[in-house]
Amino acid sequence: MNKMSLKSITNKNKEWIVKSNCEFDTLGMATSKYPNKKVLSFISDEKYVKSILENKNIVGLICTEEIYERYKDLKNYGVVLAQNPKKVFFQIHNILAESGFYWKKFNNQISESSYISNKAIIGEHSIKIGDNCIIEPGVVIHPGTIIGDNVIIRSGSQIGSSGFQFVKTENNIIPVLTAGRVIIRDNVEIQHNCCIDRGVLGGDTVLDSNVKLDNFVHIAHDDYIGERTFITAGAKLSGRVTIGKDCWIGVNATISNGISIGNNCRISLGSVVTKDVPSGKTVTGNFAIEHSKFIEFIKSIR
Repeated sequence: MNKMSLKSITNKNKEWIVKSNCEFDTLGMATSKYPNKKVLSFISDEKYVKSILENKNIVGLICTEEIYERYKDLKNYGVVLAQNPKKVFFQIHNILAESGFYWKKFNNQISESSYISNKAIIGEHSIKIGDNCIIEPGVVIHPGTIIGDNVIIRSGSQIGSSGFQFVKTENNIIPVLTAGRVIIRDNVEIQHNCCIDRGVLGGDTVLDSNVKLDNFVHIAHDDYIGERTFITAGAKLSGRVTIGKDCWIGVNATISNGISIGNNCRISLGSVVTKDVPSGKTVTGNFAIEHSKFIEFIKSIR
């Protein structure tokens, strides 16, 4: 990634007022963690001030003048003032995405030891496929996809597709460009008709080593799936979900955006997860709660 200063990017629009300058190398939400990165974020609601102040990666902010004047600690950041911080944040992101700020294109690098069906579709650039991989007919691999060794991708799956991100502003809708990547590490298997979106804000969607996906699984933008986690048929993960090692995600489970699931967790079939799940826990139900509590409740109503 390149570095960018607030002053240089705000030259694109004279309505953006720089109160203090800083350099950043990625964009992110108040609660997003980007280790070793300098993050530009935004705040349009005071309830996120605490999250901003606690996130040590954030060096720059886009905020309203009212919020800026009310919280003196915000004066320690690089700051752009705007009436609609969220809108400006994504406008800046789109400018950077089109400029190649997040990552540079490269010629495809595909190992000769991998089998790529002649009925698969491989994007024109910025794809790396390691040794001994199998890419079946009907697979589509988009630019910005990095695949390790011994990876199997079954027919009909889409890898590196655009994330679902739009911003409503007044009477308009801004499509947010997908600027991140997909990284699939060694010994991953992705079965039929799965969809894995690239990261949106320059981050990566990551499937760590030995992850296994069943049919019809959707992995949204900026998700991280830990080693040896199994995700079964029809499961849906929203954006910015983090799942630890050795987890089991049951059939047709749904996990809301920004959720963190620890190591060695089980998400029962059909569960709708709207809260973080600590390591070692099993949760069940809609909305999902600890499995033993769910069973007690079911017994109480029978």
